[in-house]
Amino acid sequence: MKPNRKEEMERMVTVLNGDILREFRLADTCIRQAACLPKKYHPVVQRQMALCAAAALANATARAAEVLALGGVPVDPGTRLHETAAGSRPAQGRPVRVRAMLAHYRSRLRMAEKLGLQRLREVFQQIVNSKEWHLAHSGVVRAGDPAGRYLFS
Repeated sequence: MKPNRKEEMERMVTVLNGDILREFRLADTCIRQAACLPKKYHPVVQRQMALCAAAALANATARAAEVLALGGVPVDPGTRLHETAAGSRPAQGRPVRVRAMLAHYRSRLRMAEKLGLQRLREVFQQIVNSKEWHLAHSGVVRAGDPAGRYLFS
């Protein structure tokens, strides 16, 4: 039995709320890691992490607007934000996580296209572009800490 349009929209709202939480967690992680860097550490790395956090918050805000447009209620990340376990080497897998998120959002882009949600497709296209930019510039962070003394300790 083919799901009706209302069920598809409810599913999309649930999916988007999950994505909102994911972006808030990413922003929170970037902010905490930037705060842990030594003062003498390269400012370019701290700036990169701040840009990552800002992009994640912008992505979460764009998706919250889409949730509202679809008739849903955006999730409140307040209490759920710290549910994920923090590892001792949080930034070590960052390029791998960014690639996984990029693949995730490309599938969301295809889903929005399939459902004919043009505005949501544009939002996901912008998010895919920001993730591609972040992946390209993550080399700056890795180059600034070749020995892994600050980000991977």
